[in-house]
Amino acid sequence: MTLLHLLLAEIRYRKLSFVLSVLAVLVAVMLFVAGPMLVDGYQQETQAELSAGQQLVGAAEKLVEAAKAEMGKVQKETESELARLGDETRKAMLGMGFNLMIVPAGTDMSDFWSADFAGRDMPQEYVDRLAKDRRLTLVTHLVATLQGKVEWEGRKVLLAGYLPETPQAHMPGTKPLGYRVEPGTVLLGHELGRGRKVGEKIAVLGRQLTIARLLPEQGSKEDITLAVHLSDAQALLKKPGKVNQIMALECRCPNADLALIRRQLAVVLPETQITEFRSIAVARAEQRALVEAKHKQILAGMQENLRQREQIFEDRSRVLARMEAGRSRVLGIIETLTDVVTPVVVLASAIWVGLLALANVRQRRTEIGLLRALGKSPGLIAGLLLGKAMLVGLVGAAAGVVLGTWAAQGLGTRAFAVTADYFPLRYDLLLGALLGAPLVSAVAAYLPTLAALLQDPAVVLREP
Repeated sequence: MTLLHLLLAEIRYRKLSFVLSVLAVLVAVMLFVAGPMLVDGYQQETQAELSAGQQLVGAAEKLVEAAKAEMGKVQKETESELARLGDETRKAMLGMGFNLMIVPAGTDMSDFWSADFAGRDMPQEYVDRLAKDRRLTLVTHLVATLQGKVEWEGRKVLLAGYLPETPQAHMPGTKPLGYRVEPGTVLLGHELGRGRKVGEKIAVLGRQLTIARLLPEQGSKEDITLAVHLSDAQALLKKPGKVNQIMALECRCPNADLALIRRQLAVVLPETQITEFRSIAVARAEQRALVEAKHKQILAGMQENLRQREQIFEDRSRVLARMEAGRSRVLGIIETLTDVVTPVVVLASAIWVGLLALANVRQRRTEIGLLRALGKSPGLIAGLLLGKAMLVGLVGAAAGVVLGTWAAQGLGTRAFAVTADYFPLRYDLLLGALLGAPLVSAVAAYLPTLAALLQDPAVVLREP
């Protein structure tokens, strides 16, 4: 009989021993295949999940950067818009005119409002004192004026003499307000200028003046006003060095109010009193509030949008960090089990196969002795024993690869929620198992085989 026939006959005769040996190898190969497949599959799934999460985090980060860039852009546009609105506000406020009026102390304000000017006079140098005093911080654009009613061409008109704005040394850079009238010239209100031309000469209380400008319609006393230089008004009204009003503008300061302005004025120039054109002041305050509210609304909207995007970015980053930490922990457990359990099982399987081979040798002592006595070579006997071990390894490896792949897929999809696509058949593991398992089985059966070859056939055959 050939070696193969002897080997197959032995397997048929001792089926249990063969099956137990194959089971030992099968379990070892299953772990050998399933462990690395689980690790690789879970790593690939983790990498895919982390890549998807990183893309979400990256998208959120781009949204944050875009929001910041948009915020910067809108901030510039807002500043430009607010500057434009501020300029328009300033122009509008200037168009409204002065909103403060400084008059001599003791002025009867009922007479003032009925006559449109103060009935008392004060020295012109008062305006210089106000302009030079640094304690007056809430009043700007000081313009001294002398006003009075006169007869001109058969009707009562208002003669108003204006001094160019007196600059305040502690408030540089302000744009002058009020009429700039050159001496010897006159600005005619809209009603008085009908039929007149610029450059035309007119007589006012016997004094020749040149029309420098025809004022647009105002819908107020300005339409029946002869605006001249203060020196001309003082000469015409015969009040040299006198003024009866100092027009001013309330400072655009957060703490500016009439009560505080009056306290400052009482300290700086107690010989005067101040009143406020409330409608103009309210209009200025409302306009400033509108501009400020718009500014705050724009900023609040941008900041809220940025906050929401930053929150999304932070939430996604935390989720990604938790997912990465959780998957790293699970992966560490799988790798630990694979690195520890698989070698232990392989060693146990090798020992088990070796013990079964030793038991097989002891059971076949008489058979081996008889074969030796019949002149069979040691090579045949070694081939018979080692061949059975290698066949055990080969069968166990083939079955173990299939079952290990199936176990990795089942455990991965059910226990770790990994897609089955990440567990394809590993041909490198298949090749390693088909080559390694027979080799390990042969090594495990080496000592029992050596013991069988070293026994003396004569001694064995004498045994009862």
